[in-house]
Amino acid sequence: KNDSPEERRQWLDRLKQTAPDNALPDYLSALDDLKAGRTQQGAQELAAGVGKAVFQDYSLDFIQIAEEAYRSAGYSEVESKLIATTGLLLPQLAQLKQLSGQIVDLASSYRQAGDTASEQAVLQMALHVGQQLDVGTPGGKFLINNLVGIAIQLNALKVMDPASPYGDQGQTIQDYMDQITQHKGAIKQIAQQNEKLLPNMPPEDLTSFLDREKLYGEPAAMQWYLNKSGQPAGTGSN
Repeated sequence: KNDSPEERRQWLDRLKQTAPDNALPDYLSALDDLKAGRTQQGAQELAAGVGKAVFQDYSLDFIQIAEEAYRSAGYSEVESKLIATTGLLLPQLAQLKQLSGQIVDLASSYRQAGDTASEQAVLQMALHVGQQLDVGTPGGKFLINNLVGIAIQLNALKVMDPASPYGDQGQTIQDYMDQITQHKGAIKQIAQQNEKLLPNMPPEDLTSFLDREKLYGEPAAMQWYLNKSGQPAGTGSN
């Protein structure tokens, strides 16, 4: 974060070259452009990212490499896994949330100019970014990604007409907002369960939990442990 804008640009361009199918550098480039007032270029970068099926932030790679490093330094298996997971930093999430704010501002400028087609197009792009984080590939494995993805979607949905249609299943914008707000509540409940249960897990269960978290995501890992321990979902532990 101490790099100059020019150095940041060089790193983003290098990531684009080495990972041409990854939407992440396009989204970060769009944020830089929109913040600098390069509206047309930012919209193009955003559209390029939305057009890619892959969103990869390399979190799982980081955890795997960190696990191996701690293990080679003499830490136990469960210690290596836990330190690697809890040491994961996700600075890109704050930047993607900033991007959603920039997109909403861009949509507002289109609306003021009478260009409702462009307004709706960029808001749909914001929804796509949020959905990628929420259920995406493979970022949606961590609850914080889910929550940021939901926040990005809500940012866009709040400036849309709540009565307008959403999708092809007969839903409205308001229906979809209600749906993901419920989803947000369920995720927060899982997060609260995590906080209560993780400190008390036996080492062998914690090892399995962390492995399942990487493979299937936090919600599935927590459900596995609740089933194994015989605790009903939503109750946590005393």
